[in-house]
Amino acid sequence: MFIVYFLMLCTPCTHAKKQTEFKIQKGVNIGIWLSQSTIMDERREKIFTEDDIKLLVNNGFDHIRLPVDEVQLFNEDMTLNESTVKILHNTIKTCLKYNLKVIFDLHIIRAHHFLDTHAALWSNPAEQDKLVEMWKVIQNLLRQYPVTDVAYELLNEAVAPTDEQWANLMLRIVKMIRQTEKDRVIVLGANMQNNVAHVKNIKVPEGDKNIILSFHFYEPLLITHYQASWTPLRILNFDGPMKYPGQLIPDDVYNKLSDEEKTVVEPYHHSYDQEWMRQTWSEAIAYAKSKGLMLYLGEFGCLVNCGENIRLAWLKDVVDLARQNNIPYALWEYSAQFGFADRWNKGKITNQALMDILIK
Repeated sequence: MFIVYFLMLCTPCTHAKKQTEFKIQKGVNIGIWLSQSTIMDERREKIFTEDDIKLLVNNGFDHIRLPVDEVQLFNEDMTLNESTVKILHNTIKTCLKYNLKVIFDLHIIRAHHFLDTHAALWSNPAEQDKLVEMWKVIQNLLRQYPVTDVAYELLNEAVAPTDEQWANLMLRIVKMIRQTEKDRVIVLGANMQNNVAHVKNIKVPEGDKNIILSFHFYEPLLITHYQASWTPLRILNFDGPMKYPGQLIPDDVYNKLSDEEKTVVEPYHHSYDQEWMRQTWSEAIAYAKSKGLMLYLGEFGCLVNCGENIRLAWLKDVVDLARQNNIPYALWEYSAQFGFADRWNKGKITNQALMDILIK
């Protein structure tokens, strides 16, 4: 078991005067709660509670990534939704009570969704100004918490037209935050949905060591999102098993597919294993090392649709590779389709084998 120590020798700079110790290793996203959910009433208070937090801590998790949407936190006139603010503070305080660290993730905003490649955020400068203002408000809410326990993630899975456009907007937000919080850890995610291949294009403020570089990993999608209703893979229904590690679709299965199915499957019609993952991550790992920064796997996960054995084999390869490279990680997610617990039953474990991969 490794522990990531986010602590290095301080150097004179215009940003952080020292590097904040932010120790994380094993985490989980608390999704489909304050993000990607239409539940806005008192039921929210029962979805993720102190019982869930105790369960996570007792099983060895040391942090959560907490996705929060603009529509949950801010009204349309940019005033705060006070009921959400109350839940947010209660959750963070309870997490810290049990020494569970929190990464606050601004997940979806009205001007940007990670599935929208034409989001207004990239074409309207006023929306970029609004995002900066949003972070001023969020910062005022969260700055009361220790810098060793709570970190800020600026936006989930940006899909900017260019890496440079997103990198420059991140720099602008970081500059604003650093005016009053030089020691706060800030998570900078890669463009194109936190794609690992784009990590090398994240711009790191000169001399700022309180930065984490983040990527998400769901490849190959044919495994992790097989038959997912929100993807082109929804049309698939193989008369035969997939294989992992190895060639995902055996030739005898592939040859029986319809032309439409072959079009969807073709990009994945070759072999995958942990060595393929290692090569895919290698540039990002090298870039983080060159900057002396933590690299963070902020999301990964797999639906059960591909078959439980394949699902667990893929998850194990991801976690093992992350550990080999001292990359802390957070599963997407605690409950719902990708998770291992029942949010409506005090976090009752529904998939012990999956959780064991994450914590052992």
